[in-house]
Amino acid sequence: MAKYQIENISILIADSNRQLRSSLKGVLHHYGFRKITDAYDIESFEDAIRAHSPDLILCDVNLKGEQVCEVIHRLRHNHLGQNPFAAVILFIDEAGEEIVRQASRAGLDDLQIKPVVAQKIIDRVKFLIEKRKPFVVTTDYIGPDRRKEARQEGQEVPLVTVPNTLALKATGDFEPNKTQRQIANAVWSVNAQKIERHVFQVKYLVDRIVPAFKTGQVTKESAEMVQRLMNVGQDISKRLKNSDYAHVSTLAATLVTVTKAIWQSGGQPKNKDLDLLPELATALCTTVNAENTENTTVSEIQSSIKQVYGK
Repeated sequence: MAKYQIENISILIADSNRQLRSSLKGVLHHYGFRKITDAYDIESFEDAIRAHSPDLILCDVNLKGEQVCEVIHRLRHNHLGQNPFAAVILFIDEAGEEIVRQASRAGLDDLQIKPVVAQKIIDRVKFLIEKRKPFVVTTDYIGPDRRKEARQEGQEVPLVTVPNTLALKATGDFEPNKTQRQIANAVWSVNAQKIERHVFQVKYLVDRIVPAFKTGQVTKESAEMVQRLMNVGQDISKRLKNSDYAHVSTLAATLVTVTKAIWQSGGQPKNKDLDLLPELATALCTTVNAENTENTTVSEIQSSIKQVYGK
């Protein structure tokens, strides 16, 4: 690590074991890291993320409190702290299938099985400085690309290069104002990708929900899809609120209203609600995917929906 400027890299260690925190801080300090903060439970972990905007997070999956993976998920979705692209290494006791699955979905960079080996941590930090993977965005995931090979079929998911403050500080290229602009631009790029993935998901769900309800073949899976559609619509609306794409946010909010009516219908929704779902899915696809969609086209779609739904 001698060739890197690591004294200003901000590291957050989160583990309930005070001895491990102290030991790891000592090792990192020995290698030249100076800005090290620690946390012992979920509350202090979240507070430290907000207060220190760490470049690197080292945390134990069994930290006292709520699910650590949920906190990392919130960080990646820009719901916690100022830098959703911080590097994250998670410590686990054993590589059980369920915990690996949860951790991978959270959007972390690396998993390390306890006991923590100092040299392995240093090696992984060096890797994250030099060769960190670009991010991918799907309807469920934001984080480093976990795929070993590109998918041969299905929707192509492009890679997103995000600011790596760990590397920027290590190489002496960190400029606070410039980096904040880069983070803001990357957040918008991620949002745009997320909305595109969501719109694809909306069409997929609507194509399955409507036939199930119209033919009276509603299953548990169908009901779960309705709930999923509500969640996706809410996320689209939230991400675009107060932006230049308020019209898309309005469409998504209408989608939520219609989907909620179907959810609350006790399995017997109104035909007008079922008829509107495909229209809303088409409207979202048109407004999000068309590069030069005219405002008049958007207005016509919204007007049609209002006439049918009366809202």
